[in-house]
Amino acid sequence: MTDLRLASQPLRGERYLLLGVLLASGLLRALVLNARSLWFDEAFSVAVARLPWRDIWSVVARTDPHPPLYYLLLHFWLRVGDTPGAVRMFSLFFGLLTVAATWLLGREVGGRVLAVISAMLIGAGALAIQSSVEARMYPLLTFAAVASTWLLWRAAAEPARRGRWAAYAVSLGVAFYIDYLAVLLVPAHLLYAARSRRGDSSPWPILVAVAGAVLLYAPWWSAIARQLATGQATTVWKGAMPATAPLNMVALSGFGGYLLGLGGYLLDDGRWAWRQLLLVLPFLVFAVFGAGSLPRPGAGRLLLLLWFIPALLLVAASLLTGVFYAIPRLASFVQPFFLILLAQGIISLAGRARRPLTLALLVTGVVVLNLTVLRLELADARYQPYDWAGAARRVQADWQPGDQLLFYPQTARVAFGYYFRTTGNGSVTLYAPPWTVEGTRAQYVEALPPMQVLSRGAHRLWLVTTEPTPPGSLEALVEVVGRTYRLLEALDFRHVYVLLYEKR
Repeated sequence: MTDLRLASQPLRGERYLLLGVLLASGLLRALVLNARSLWFDEAFSVAVARLPWRDIWSVVARTDPHPPLYYLLLHFWLRVGDTPGAVRMFSLFFGLLTVAATWLLGREVGGRVLAVISAMLIGAGALAIQSSVEARMYPLLTFAAVASTWLLWRAAAEPARRGRWAAYAVSLGVAFYIDYLAVLLVPAHLLYAARSRRGDSSPWPILVAVAGAVLLYAPWWSAIARQLATGQATTVWKGAMPATAPLNMVALSGFGGYLLGLGGYLLDDGRWAWRQLLLVLPFLVFAVFGAGSLPRPGAGRLLLLLWFIPALLLVAASLLTGVFYAIPRLASFVQPFFLILLAQGIISLAGRARRPLTLALLVTGVVVLNLTVLRLELADARYQPYDWAGAARRVQADWQPGDQLLFYPQTARVAFGYYFRTTGNGSVTLYAPPWTVEGTRAQYVEALPPMQVLSRGAHRLWLVTTEPTPPGSLEALVEVVGRTYRLLEALDFRHVYVLLYEKR
């Protein structure tokens, strides 16, 4: 049997320990808060959040494959400021709340030592840190996932207390309004509750709670129907799933991936090698071992389901549809459950060995590995894409009255416009043709508007473009512009391209 004394013994100054973990976690996130330029998704978040709050609901329903809650909350947060640091502090705040929530859940299912180690691992996790400093909804979703699971655990412990079930229903409904991926929590919660019933306990409390969460979501049902009918709800997903994606899900959760050619936070080139499996396998073994050694009945099953079921469903959907749903970094909302299991596996091994030093060395090793991966990724030019700030500064430095901006595709205008604050400039945005319709370069040239419309007769034209665009479409645009304008300068700001033209 596992020696549980190590996991359950009281800790002195528990509140101070939690405060210390939170301060260290906040410092790590603050150090990399502005390590990357805002990219399109983040700039889009700000653009939507700047709208009047009454308009956000309808705009998101028409233009974005996500529910509206994050944008509504960010709208009010922007009163603090709309600089990149201020915008990202909203995500950082929920990243720290996730550390605290992981502490609480770990304490509930395994004791105080598990709480400390779980919070340390999520606080120093390369995946969690990078997610916490992006102006997107995923840190908020992760917090909601942990909070709803904690409320479920407490409600299931005393099924007769209706207030706890009501709190769980509200938390789950809130998660639905944050991101559609939250629905992946429901099968795991239901399977846990079904297997945990004993004696005369009834399945009705959790069924009623889940039904209540779905009912709270009723105001958004019509928007979902429209998005599904138009295909808008799936436009965020592109391409086929690399075969390495399932392995990278474990790697990112455990240590941040990246090493030995594994996919990292932003990139996955699909390379496979046996040495990658050898690196990832110990993390998976510790997590599975931890699921079997948690002292509270049913805790291991719950956490394992919460990590495994969403990952399984995302992979299955990717294989069945040929669309890449199982993007590892977007599955970061289940990382806390994996890390609690990993922490318990480490504790159990140290308990069997009866050597506290083993525990300290293993935990330190995981933390150091995560921080090393984080440092390597931020130093890798491939992980610093979309330098919109640099592109905007370059145009700003050489801007002349009467210059014209031409954006292609439309995503370029949103991201560039966040940084480029020159007033009175003219601009035209050219939307990309549908990816579902393949065209030749000649067909794209023929479909373009007249040059007078694109340039408005300006003496100098700045073409700002980015990836991806349908093959041949950018070349067609450059060909048309080159008939009237001569190229003065072409600059690459890491997948952001600025071309300055002067009229012939």
